[in-house]
Amino acid sequence: MPKLNRLSAIGTNDREPSATPLADSGPSGNAQIGAILIDLGVIRLEQAERVLEMQRERGGRFGDVAVSLGFSTRPQLDMALALQRGAPVLLPDDRRQMGAGLRAVIDDVALSRAYTDARTQLELRWFGDDPERTALAVLGDAPGDGRTLATATLGLLLAMTGRRVLLIDTCIEAPRLADVVGGIRPALGLADALARPESALRLPSSFESVELSVLAPNGAGLGADASASRGFASMLATLVSGWDAILVDTPALSLDRRALSVAVRCSGALVLARIGRTRMARMEELRRLLADSGVEAVGVLANRF
Repeated sequence: MPKLNRLSAIGTNDREPSATPLADSGPSGNAQIGAILIDLGVIRLEQAERVLEMQRERGGRFGDVAVSLGFSTRPQLDMALALQRGAPVLLPDDRRQMGAGLRAVIDDVALSRAYTDARTQLELRWFGDDPERTALAVLGDAPGDGRTLATATLGLLLAMTGRRVLLIDTCIEAPRLADVVGGIRPALGLADALARPESALRLPSSFESVELSVLAPNGAGLGADASASRGFASMLATLVSGWDAILVDTPALSLDRRALSVAVRCSGALVLARIGRTRMARMEELRRLLADSGVEAVGVLANRF
């Protein structure tokens, strides 16, 4: 697994729509995705033959051509592609229950493709068999950098690969992660997990079709310094044995230095930058700050919104 000596972009949502996320390619992909769409009742055999005819004339992926001809919708194609990969499929009820912002990203071709690329690189660079590379902090310098939405989106996409994923909200004074994710909220919260870490090894999933859970701040006794405490480090050490990937949403670093403490506990950080607003000089300062704190900067995710 490669280690990064510097911050480098692992994905951006500043892309033009070109192809559906994880689209099929090649003759074998054509036959398989076409058969799946027929089995799902999305297209008829004569429509599949029309797609193949158009594909021979103009090229392109089978799924993209089917969508362009109006035979399939993007969500229907995404479901077929997930079945093709043997990955979990988001059920319609799950889509309806997720937060509006998260659903908008998942349904947007360009955004979901960019986040899927980012997820793939995170899998290569961080998430693997090493338990010390199970938890990853999501950092941003200023409010509005998109940390919470990125945490939710990457968490969902990781869960759609079959992983058990836990999202932790350390924005104690203004938690938003559970609202952004949507779905079912576990009764157990961060205060409970800090007191009894083993209680958070198994949590109800936010959605029926994937294993994605949110641990949100709860309890009047949860102090603002909870995420920077030794108890937080002890909790993470316990949780890594029960989850395949843990993403930790943090407050804006420029307003709350405790975000750095969270990154130290995780040993690694994904940094969010806002296109047109985050300055390169500040990113270099963050790079040095993370390095001096012993935190590996896994990469940068650039957001336009």
